[in-house]
Amino acid sequence: MKVVVQHGVGDPNWTPGILRPDAVAEFARRAERSGYAGLAFTDHPAPTVRWTEAGGEGSADAMTSLAFCAAHTSVIRLLTFVLVLPYRNPFLTAHQVTTLDALSAGRLSLGLGTGYLKGEQRALGVDPDNRRARFDENLRILLDAWRQQSVTAQGDGWSAREVHVQPRVTQTPHPPLFFHGNSAFGRERAARHGAGWIGVVAGEELARTMRTPVIADLDAVGAAIRDLRERAERHGRDPAEIDVGVGGLAPMLDVRRPWDTAAVLASAERAEALGVDTMYVTTCGDDPEAAADSVAEFGAQVVAAVSRE
Repeated sequence: MKVVVQHGVGDPNWTPGILRPDAVAEFARRAERSGYAGLAFTDHPAPTVRWTEAGGEGSADAMTSLAFCAAHTSVIRLLTFVLVLPYRNPFLTAHQVTTLDALSAGRLSLGLGTGYLKGEQRALGVDPDNRRARFDENLRILLDAWRQQSVTAQGDGWSAREVHVQPRVTQTPHPPLFFHGNSAFGRERAARHGAGWIGVVAGEELARTMRTPVIADLDAVGAAIRDLRERAERHGRDPAEIDVGVGGLAPMLDVRRPWDTAAVLASAERAEALGVDTMYVTTCGDDPEAAADSVAEFGAQVVAAVSRE
C-alpha cells in the first residue's frame, strides 16, 4: 500500500508558521525521505469566514505550493488534493498543469473535485447547482487541450477559436487524474477517465459538511470499490488499472498526540484486502517542527511497514 501525506495547512488549527519556506521545504524533504508516495495540498481559494471559524481547513494555492516542493525534491509525486475544476477557466488550468508537469519532470498528479462550499463557489463565479455540469465541461476541455494541437470550442463564460496550450504535457497522455468524492459521480468519472478514485471514511457530520455521501466504515468502502469496479468494466477498462485511495484510515498525524500504530496498521491491512491501494493522511499544522517530526515518525512506523507488504 502507498501513503500520500497532505501538508499541515490542511489542518483546521494551522498557523502561518507552517508556510515558512524552510518549513515547507523540510516537510517535502521528510516526506520523500520517509517513503511516502506523494505529498499533497488542498484547494480553497476563497472560503467563507463562517466556515473557517467553524473548523474549516486551511489552504495555500496548490499549484504554487507543489511547484515549491518540486524544487526541493526529486522523486516524490506531487498531488492536488483536490483541485476544484469548476473554479477556473479550463485553459488556464491546462496551462498551469503542463507548466508544473514540465518543471517537476513529470511528477504531477491531479486530484480533482467539484467543490462543496457554496459561499466559496459564489465568490468564484460558480453556480452551486451547476458545479457538476461545469466540472464535466472543464474536464472535457482539459483533455482536449492536452491531447490536441488546437482547440475550438465554447463553454460557460468563454469562447476559444484555434487555441493551444504551451508547453505540451510531459507525461503521456497527460498527468494522472484522480477523482475525489464518495458519490457515484466521482466513481463514474474515475471509471471512465481516471487513474484513480479517492474516497473518504466519513460519518454523518463530516459527510454533511463535505456534501458527499456517508462512507461510515470499511464495509462501506468495500461496497464503493465493488461499484467502481463494475463501472470500470462497463467502460471496457480493467479495474486493476484504477488506483483506489481512501482517507480517514488514520488520525491527523501529530507526534504530541501519539496515534495507535497497531490500530492504523490493522485498518490498513483490512483496507488493502478490500482493494485499497493508497492511504491518504494529513499532518498537523500548528507547529512546523511537530509537523515534520510527525511525517518522519509515521513514515518509520506505518509507511515503511505497509510499503513492504
